[in-house]
Amino acid sequence: MSFAGSRLSFMMAENLKPKPKSELRQWRAWLSVFGGALVHLTLGTVYTFGNMSPYITSYIRQYGHQHDITYGTSVWIYACAIIGQGLSMYFGGVLGRRIGPRWTTLIGSALSSGGVALSYFTIVNFYALCATYGLMFGVGVGLAYVNPLSCAMRWMPSHRGFANGIVVAGFGAGALIFDQVQTKYINPDNIAVVKSNHTSCGKAEKYFGGTDPKQIALLERVPHCFLLLGIIYACMQIVGCVLLRNPPDEEATAMGYKPVGTEESIPPVNDSGETPALDGAARYQIDCDLVCTRLKLGPISRPATSRSFFGEDMSPRRAVPTWLFVNLWLTFLVNGQAVAYVATLYKAFGQSMHVGSDHFLAGVGTVASPFNAFARIFWGFIADRYSYRTAMFTMTTCCTVLLCTFYFTPQLGSEAYAIWVSLLFFCLGGNFSLFPFATATTFGDKFVGPNYGLVFSSQVVSSVLASALTSSLICQIGFGGLIPLCAAFQFIGVILAVLFPYPSPVPEQSSLQQ
Repeated sequence: MSFAGSRLSFMMAENLKPKPKSELRQWRAWLSVFGGALVHLTLGTVYTFGNMSPYITSYIRQYGHQHDITYGTSVWIYACAIIGQGLSMYFGGVLGRRIGPRWTTLIGSALSSGGVALSYFTIVNFYALCATYGLMFGVGVGLAYVNPLSCAMRWMPSHRGFANGIVVAGFGAGALIFDQVQTKYINPDNIAVVKSNHTSCGKAEKYFGGTDPKQIALLERVPHCFLLLGIIYACMQIVGCVLLRNPPDEEATAMGYKPVGTEESIPPVNDSGETPALDGAARYQIDCDLVCTRLKLGPISRPATSRSFFGEDMSPRRAVPTWLFVNLWLTFLVNGQAVAYVATLYKAFGQSMHVGSDHFLAGVGTVASPFNAFARIFWGFIADRYSYRTAMFTMTTCCTVLLCTFYFTPQLGSEAYAIWVSLLFFCLGGNFSLFPFATATTFGDKFVGPNYGLVFSSQVVSSVLASALTSSLICQIGFGGLIPLCAAFQFIGVILAVLFPYPSPVPEQSSLQQ
């Protein structure tokens, strides 16, 4: 046999050898993070409400029971979704500790995709649609939301912000795919909205509908779109839940290593320059550190004594009375005003200002979605590298400036409008990686699910407040008044970020070298 043939046989034999357990478990770790991101991709379709709002509102006006519904009223559907999410997220964290992240996420996923599919039947009634596409979908999102995050942060405890940023990037990217799916299915011919005979606030608003056969055909596709989306979501969620799992920390502990995230979990290098053989979670942490180092994500964050500000894991009963929790809750409350406004009304605002066609405005949402997704990784990295306070102050300051100037962007052209919407999503998306990060670093990993669920409960109040202000004030002050009002709320977030008394631990240089 020739040398080349012998070499080939040797390489094939090497490839056929069983992979070490540690390598297989590394794959499970990354697959678990990917599974969480896949589930979040479907949950993040809550951001497609701004794209669906003209279709839903127009359908109800033409075929539903509430013929005088307006865009200002339809935002209550989004509010119901956020209310459901806020009320159920705490229970999602508690349930995840009892039956595991996979089954809890599967239950929440079934409710969310089921709520979307049932909207095929309920779209003729605004209040029934609030129950299915709003409340039921939101409850499912809340139950399924936090467990993929807690799993990711357990796999990468020294890079909590980066880890949960990867998962919630899926949440932010939901609109990237499904904005286009919705628009291409419902309005493939790019039919324009028409002026309605009904008036709102003394003005003739624009909706789809009328007697034109093309308009009628467009509206008749709206219910079927809900059914299609529900099936797609369910398939993706099943795959994500199969991949989701917690890391086996007990294996590393049994071998004599400390829990992941402590100095003891990283063994010393021996005289020959080799690292002792490891198994379980300790091996995962080294690999995660190496990946982050090679990607030049900065020094490795490794707290010297504890994973939390208080030096121990804080249960919800002990965490809630602290000023740190109150500060996080209030900051999320005021930041949620801008999130609700931009997510639900950016398309209606563009239509009212004659920015572009329906396909163009849907494309703006699609372009903004990667900004929303990448923002969660970016702001999580900033928090890892510096602190939650630094990241939150920078993010809220930028968002305040963008909101103060957003109303004037249509005068600068459709391109400026698209840029501002993208930058707003880039800033607002950071909320959903910074608050889980701050919750974990402040109160510890053990109760991060329930604790973050309680922090997120601020969105119940925030969504109700935003919907009430929008529906009651849009006639009096219009978009030109609502946008500065949102900017004022965001400025309060800047002040609260400055008042946050504890910057996250400054990362220490790891012994791992690039």
